[in-house]
Amino acid sequence: MSDEWLKRFAVVGGITACATGLAAFGMYKLHRSYRQQYEWKEVGKLSNLMIHPVKACRGLQVVGAECTPLGMKSSDGCIRDRNFAILNGDNSIVTMRQRSALALIRTSISDDGKYLQLDAPDMPTVKVPLGVKVTNDNDVIRFRLWRLEAEGYNCGEEVASWLDKYLNSSDHKLVCYTPDLEPKRNFECPKWGSRASTHDQSVFQDLAQYHLFTLASLDELNSKLENSVGVRNFRPNFVVEGVQEGFEEDNWRYVRIGDNVILRMTHLCGRCKQTTVDPETGVVNEEPLKTLKGFRCVDSSHPDHKGLAGAPAFGLNLNLEVSGTVAVGDTVYASY
Repeated sequence: MSDEWLKRFAVVGGITACATGLAAFGMYKLHRSYRQQYEWKEVGKLSNLMIHPVKACRGLQVVGAECTPLGMKSSDGCIRDRNFAILNGDNSIVTMRQRSALALIRTSISDDGKYLQLDAPDMPTVKVPLGVKVTNDNDVIRFRLWRLEAEGYNCGEEVASWLDKYLNSSDHKLVCYTPDLEPKRNFECPKWGSRASTHDQSVFQDLAQYHLFTLASLDELNSKLENSVGVRNFRPNFVVEGVQEGFEEDNWRYVRIGDNVILRMTHLCGRCKQTTVDPETGVVNEEPLKTLKGFRCVDSSHPDHKGLAGAPAFGLNLNLEVSGTVAVGDTVYASY
């Protein structure tokens, strides 16, 4: 290798190292400013971490993850939360609200990390390539998701036929987000956009990048039910244990997990029919929604009253302020 090329590599390496150092220093300053600006109280420990690769399908429990500006990502980088979604023939989102059988679609990653695998009762495994790049605009499907424009890459005929057969109807398709596409701009939402910052974006999550609730809140709800429900009924990213009072999280303005990740609460999470789908059987019940409506609807003085429009609240919607990694067992702090 010539001296000239060695000099070029040295310059490039120096620039890269400098940029990395500046980025790390900037993140340090940002994190330090949040820690100094707000008073933090230790509230509990992180007991559950969940990633739902396909919107409305069964999620994966993980022990560690990376919190990014577009949602939670697995530690190995293979999958992101709600990175895939199912559409019908009109290019409308299909969820458990319309098809409760989606609860029984299980997701996994192939051993080589190259495929998302879908399994369902009486169905063969279907594999969907990960890490695809958009090479033809005809493969991009544009659709509406909670009043916002979204884009997804069409994952092809094989998985579409698999979905049609499992759901016993036609014209379904699976789409995924890729870095070539535009993410949803949460701040443009006509209903909740005023609660978002101009940097708040997401993939196929409904109204925010992250969702959290506490085991104390779940316990309080279950104390009012004849048959208890579990964490999976509510499809969270984070569950916090050790909190003394149920629904204490309603008052958390900011949440810090471990030493790095900081999230900002945008609004309470309004609950719908999807909570009534048994995640183990796909059977629809009237609970826990009926009971939640009896004691978790906010009054007219609450700032979220208009946006919730009568839906009962359970848990928090959060957007990311400071990126980082999290793990089960991390200490959770709140700023009120």
